[in-house]
Amino acid sequence: MSGIPTWPLIPNWVEISILVALMSFFVTVLLQMVAKAFNLQSLNMWVRAEYAQVAVSFLIIFFAFSMVRAGNLAIGDITAEVAAASGNIPLNAAAHMHLEDPSRIGQAYLGTLITCESKMYYTIFALNFFVEALSKKSVDSPGTEAIAGGFAFTGIVSLYHYIANNLVYLAVFNYVQYFILQFSEYVMLPVFLPIGLILRAFPITRGAGGLITAFSLGFAFIFPISYVLIVAMMPNAGAICSQVDVMKGEVEATHSDPCMNSEGEQMEKYYQLKSESGRTRGITTFFEESLNIFFLQSMIYPFVALIITFTFIRQTSSLMGADLAEIGRGLMKII
Repeated sequence: MSGIPTWPLIPNWVEISILVALMSFFVTVLLQMVAKAFNLQSLNMWVRAEYAQVAVSFLIIFFAFSMVRAGNLAIGDITAEVAAASGNIPLNAAAHMHLEDPSRIGQAYLGTLITCESKMYYTIFALNFFVEALSKKSVDSPGTEAIAGGFAFTGIVSLYHYIANNLVYLAVFNYVQYFILQFSEYVMLPVFLPIGLILRAFPITRGAGGLITAFSLGFAFIFPISYVLIVAMMPNAGAICSQVDVMKGEVEATHSDPCMNSEGEQMEKYYQLKSESGRTRGITTFFEESLNIFFLQSMIYPFVALIITFTFIRQTSSLMGADLAEIGRGLMKII
């Protein structure tokens, strides 16, 4: 049923992470037994401090499990409510489909944007097909220079190319975000979190472990949550996409036969182009103005979400034992 979580009782990554934390606890207990057996006071004091690190590992697992079970569902509800209030129909539908996972909400919404941009690209391609063909034609008569259609159509062809190129870049950026969210969903908690907990168990690798743990939590929760909430509160592309569907249908109906095998068919297309100049200009202007919203969706919003995510990683990694300043100095020495 849509909107109802369907996870197993305990996810596999929770079992693996708890096993890692328990192994760290048992090793710490063994070291304390050795310290008491040989009356090693320095080792005994160090082991007592390690119990705090073991407790932090269990707290990290509890936080991640709570976010998966309750936190993500709460964020999904909030996203659905805010999207409904702002009129963002695609995001609202995505939230109701995947209430239990902001990452999947983001993926579903990005899929809607990619589909919308592909329809815009197809519409521009259909409009440009005959115009660009006509701009390549020229009339040559004895004693005069050849007169080419490019004089009249170069501007509109360049504009079509500009819109089409921007749509390609926007679709690429959306695909990058889509796969980042997908990678985060399937890799951060099952792979990176246990690795971070294992590295945190050893003092010599605790810094790297704290950084990896913070990185996994940041991209498992903070990035998708930040992205869907920002998209829910900001101007949306839902209204634009609904109009694009109508425009694509109209253009597809009037440009369904782009063949120009004879002069008669070419003249027919030419007069069709003249008769549709007003509507074509309106579609082009609409697409130009709509690009701003899609740039926000594809570049600005994810950039803000990344800033929030890396701020979270920087702050929490230091709490987990990572020293980013020391890591940075080490990287600079290597370079």
